[in-house]
Amino acid sequence: MEKEIGRRIKNLSETLKEKGIDVALIMQNADIYYYSGTIPSGVLAISKENKTVFAIRRGYLRAVNETPINKENIVEIKGFSKLPEIFADREVKFDTIGIEMDVVPADMFLRLQKTFKDSKFVDVSFDIRWQRSKKSIYEIGEMKEAARMLDCTMEDAKDIVRAGKKEIEASAELEYRARRRGHQGKSRMRGFNGEMFMGHVHSGARSAYPSGYLKPTAGIGLHPSYPEGASFDKIAANDPIIVDFLGNYHGYMSDETRIFCEGKLNIEFEKAYSFCCDVMDWLEETAKPGVLAVELYEGSLKMAQKNGYKNNFMGVKGNQTPFVGHGVGLELDEFPFIAKGQNYALEENMTFAFEPKISFEGKGALGIENTYLVTKTGVESLTHFPRGIVYL
Repeated sequence: MEKEIGRRIKNLSETLKEKGIDVALIMQNADIYYYSGTIPSGVLAISKENKTVFAIRRGYLRAVNETPINKENIVEIKGFSKLPEIFADREVKFDTIGIEMDVVPADMFLRLQKTFKDSKFVDVSFDIRWQRSKKSIYEIGEMKEAARMLDCTMEDAKDIVRAGKKEIEASAELEYRARRRGHQGKSRMRGFNGEMFMGHVHSGARSAYPSGYLKPTAGIGLHPSYPEGASFDKIAANDPIIVDFLGNYHGYMSDETRIFCEGKLNIEFEKAYSFCCDVMDWLEETAKPGVLAVELYEGSLKMAQKNGYKNNFMGVKGNQTPFVGHGVGLELDEFPFIAKGQNYALEENMTFAFEPKISFEGKGALGIENTYLVTKTGVESLTHFPRGIVYL
């Protein structure tokens, strides 16, 4: 990991230099892990001169054992107050400081302003997230293993998901097997109030129940305190069952959705699922380096409108999500977003999930999802479970 971490730090320091930012203070767990290989409580400072100061409040010994960052650059602190002195001693300038303004809490920002009272603060969130969107060979290997484990979970679902069984029972059994394979349980999301566990199992009308989350299908959950995922309700015969799960290996994720049914789906459901597969085929054929993310989203919308699914695509009418895909990596909401207003081009080694889905209010929902790697000429699916409806 030493070369991997060193390359990541060097790339960020070059970006800071280009933008005239003296130092970035990294405090969010996923970002700290990305640049250090460990997650203590503290601040990781990376300067435009490629200097590193790892100031740790809690977890110092663990960090020393886990990070390839030179021990000379790791210091113990009790709070922010000593940071200016530490930086000055190490000749790290801090006239302009970059922080992750998309995630740093307001009270922490105010404390930083008080500590660095003569410094200017700027946002480096986009720069960090954009760097993270393009995966290294090492990261791609981790994601491929996460995808392999996830395909095994879908295979498990063929034995576990059954009519008459409570949704939560099926979900818990899948979670148990995934955990035994090495799933870490925690699935990180970056966005404010973004939450995700290991995945969803829900069925029938519950799959199309409106959600406050920015997700096309969420289920009703066990209780309003966590309003998504499996419920205590039983799976019914002839209903579409959504198994939307995450693989997670060493913190890197994959995302996959398949449809199961004990019995037979009606024609309306089968046609909707066939349409989702057609959209997926078009996305796979069209996506490649240089194609704008928003063009993929808008093309999917046109297909939905042409086929009579304008009010059903990516959620029920009035609760539709403005995307058809999202980046996947250490977090489930990384760049690139295949979404409204995303006017940037896909680049080689980006990873994301396409998830075209159709919802019928009061009836059910269907869809398909795979995780992809952008190659030189197109996209490669990392998840490989067969795409057809699984009739049990």
